[in-house]
Parts: sequence; C-alpha cells; structure tokens
Amino acid sequence: MPQEKPISPITRRQLLQAAGGITFLALNPTRDGAFASSLVQNKTSRLIPPLPVFTALPYLQPGTASSKLISGKESLAIPWQTDGVHADFTLEYGADAGLGRKAVISKTERLAGKSVSQDWRFNHVASLTDLDLHRRYQYRVKMNGEIVLDGYFTTRKPRGTKARFVAYGDNSCGAVSDHAIAYQAYLARPDFVMNTGDNVYSAGLDSEYARYFFPVYNAGSASANTGAPLLRSVPYYSVIANHDINRDDGDKGPIVDFDMNPDALAYFTAWHFPISDFKPSQQTPLTGKAELLAHFLDCAGARYPNMSNYSFDYGDAHFLCLDANTYIDPTDSALQKWIETDLSGTDAAWKIAVYHHPAFTSGTAHYEEQHMRVLAPIFEKQGVDVVLNGHVHNYQRSRPIRFAPAGDGAAKNLHSGNRMVPGTFTVDRKFDGKTVTKPEGILHIVTGAGGNHLYDPECNENPSSWLRPEDSNADYVARFISDRHSLSIFDIEHRALTLTQIDEWGREIDQCRITKA
Repeated sequence: MPQEKPISPITRRQLLQAAGGITFLALNPTRDGAFASSLVQNKTSRLIPPLPVFTALPYLQPGTASSKLISGKESLAIPWQTDGVHADFTLEYGADAGLGRKAVISKTERLAGKSVSQDWRFNHVASLTDLDLHRRYQYRVKMNGEIVLDGYFTTRKPRGTKARFVAYGDNSCGAVSDHAIAYQAYLARPDFVMNTGDNVYSAGLDSEYARYFFPVYNAGSASANTGAPLLRSVPYYSVIANHDINRDDGDKGPIVDFDMNPDALAYFTAWHFPISDFKPSQQTPLTGKAELLAHFLDCAGARYPNMSNYSFDYGDAHFLCLDANTYIDPTDSALQKWIETDLSGTDAAWKIAVYHHPAFTSGTAHYEEQHMRVLAPIFEKQGVDVVLNGHVHNYQRSRPIRFAPAGDGAAKNLHSGNRMVPGTFTVDRKFDGKTVTKPEGILHIVTGAGGNHLYDPECNENPSSWLRPEDSNADYVARFISDRHSLSIFDIEHRALTLTQIDEWGREIDQCRITKA
C-alpha cells in the first residue's frame, strides 16, 4: 500500500475563497455533527429561551423540480437539520451582492429515537426558485432575526458549457479513508457530486447521517483527516442502494422496518433530488406501526417513492438515476418504457446511467447480482455512453461493450443473490482511451472505493483473474484497482469526456478519454 503524503490543511481564508461556501457567524461545535448557536437573545434578567442544535449544517441540493435546463426556471434547495428545539428561520437570497428575495422554508419532524416519545428532530428546507442558469447567488440564513450564516452557490450550467463532476460510492462509515476521499473530491473543485449509492453505513438511518456523513462531507475545515465542506459548496446527487435500507428479511429481501429504527430510510427525508413522474411498481418495502409509517410518509412527502428513479441535465450531459435493489424487476415493462422515453427525450450530447448494483463486474463480490444486464439493449439503442455503479468496493473500468442477453435469465428472481443473466459480449479491443478514443459500445465504471473496506484484493492489476467462465471468458475488463480507495473525476465537453481516477492521496491511477468525432 502506498504511504500517505503529509497534506497541509486548508486555511479558513482558503476555505472562504473556494467555490461556494458558508461563513458561520454564530455557530460553535458542541460534538461531532452538532453545532450550537452562541447568539445572545436577551440581555435582561428574563429567562433566555433555548436555541436549537444543528445536527446537519445547511447543504446544497438540486431541489425536487431541477430536471430540465431552463434559465429563469432553475430551482435549488438548501436543507438543514436541528434538534427538537423550535426557532424562527428565514433565508434571503439574490444574484451577486443582492439579497432581495425570501425563500419559502418548510419544516417537517423526523423521529430520531426508538419510540414516538423520544428524540425529535426538525428537517428544514428552503426552496429557492426562478433562478437563472450558471449564475452566482448570495444567501443569508437568520435564526430568530439574527444572522447565523452567509453563503453563496452557482446554479447549473447550460448546454455548450464545460462541466466537471466527481463520482464515488460506498463511503460514509467512519473510516479515515472516507475523510480522505471527501477531501480529494473537494480539491477537485467539481460542479456537483454524483454518488453511486451506500452514502452511509450501515442502515441508512438519519442518526447515521448525523454521525458519519454530514460531519465529514460538510465539515468546518478541509483536510485529509477531517473531510471537507463539500456539501455547502456544490449540489450532491445519489441513487438509492442496499445500505439505504435497514433490514434484510431473508427470503423477502431488503425491507425498511420502522419498528426497529424509526429514523430509517433517510434517503427520502435528507435528500431533495428531482422527482420524476414515474411511480415504480416495485417500491422500497416498508413495515412498522401505523403511526411510524405515517410519520415517515409525512416527512418524505412526494419524494417517496418517486425519487427512487429520476433524471436531470447538467451542461451537455443527461443523467438517468435508477433503483437497482434486489426488490427491483428490471424486466418490468413500465420501468423499461419509462427508461426508454427518458433517454430518447433528451438532446444531450452525453448520456450517463447511474445505479448501485453493477451489471458487469469480474470480481467475486456481488458478481451474481446481474439483473440490470437486461437493460443493456435499451441503453445501447438510446445511446448511453457511460454507466456508473458502486456496490463493489473497488475501481473497475470496462472496455466498450455491447451485450445481448440470452433472455431474462434469473433477473426476475427478486431478493435472490443469484440473478445471473447470460448473454453474448461484443468487446471493442481497439479502444484504449488515449490514441483510439471513439468507443464502439458502453463503458461500465465501478467506482465503489469511496471509503469502506475494499473488495477483491486478489484481482488488483491481475488480468488473468478478470476472466469468468460464466461469461465465456470475455475480456471486457480494462482496469481493476482494488488495493486503494479512489474516486472518479469526469470532465465533460460537447464532443469529449475525460475520466480521471485518483486515489485517496490525490494520485492519478487511471485516465480515459472518450470522443464523439
């Protein structure tokens, strides 16, 4: 394993000069993931009312309406979370130095304890609407009339504009590598983050986000040991994955049990991704007392279940984000129709599909969970260029491939570990991403080395181990790096896309360029 190089922490001055950011004017850390206000509300002898503790500082989200790129109609959400102490929050915003508009703020309750009588939290979200594309906006948050923080953000870029995003998955688990990946993602200065699932371990609980996720990805300082203020700088996207679900019920597969964890399924309460018009017939299964179910559904609102599958545009790229959990049947005709309609309805130069469970991986971990392979013909027909996955904790890049399934195989075997889909591979061996850059087929990228323990160490840079007899020994894997944590950096231009893979020390370990010409 390479030795870590000493990295100097970013100073507060550098932090405030970075793209996006927040100046905290009245917040002091009380413990990991919690910030209390130091504002003095009352200088008289009267009893000073308590102030809330922040369990998640304000972070940027695309908002539930941000799908198509329409200047003047862009939206963005700024959520934050506090303990159960009430306060009056306002958020003012405006272009450049102006703060002439006031956002609509909603507040829902989220149960954080084991019963309805314990540990309430408040999820606040400010909705910013009618924004221009590719424009910087200032905003200011006040609590009980006093300024708590100032910040700024830049809205999405339109067609014809260069864009950069970072991608990784399987990250927040409390490990030092998780902090280092957050730091490297921050140093890359992306326009946004695309997470490939399993944002937090191990059960997708709201309390786990408060402990493992927000203190690292919305840290108050930037270093390899602390993480970075990434979420307050750029919007964050993700897909729902197996560790977003808190229980495996044997033959019934993954299920959300609110009796076990009332704060489960934070994917639908912490995040504010675009909401599609597609309501999946296979939804994340829920169980628990009626009052707990009602509480979750009230907090999630329209996000459950329609935020399981969604799409959005950024610059010259279109992103299709899918639920690939084992309760999903990708042979479902309604799902396939929605996917095909979505992909055929965009004029983006680049089409990128994102889901957690990889259809093509040559390691031993999760190899048999191949159900998403049945979508390959649709992706190829509709011109998908790249597929991004997590689930397998390493980095793999395929050669450009086309795949013809031999029927549905075991894709319909819901909740099974064996969902193999055999078929025929056509592998483009001429493409090398350097001298030959126009691929004949789709590149499948596993970028699941975001912080949790690594899988398949025996496959690291060992091509003979990448061949599987179940796949007729098709040599569809080009790179397989499993001895270090890493993340993907994508630079998108109108006719070119460049992938650079860097490890947790910031060193380049792979690069590949794709062109349309």
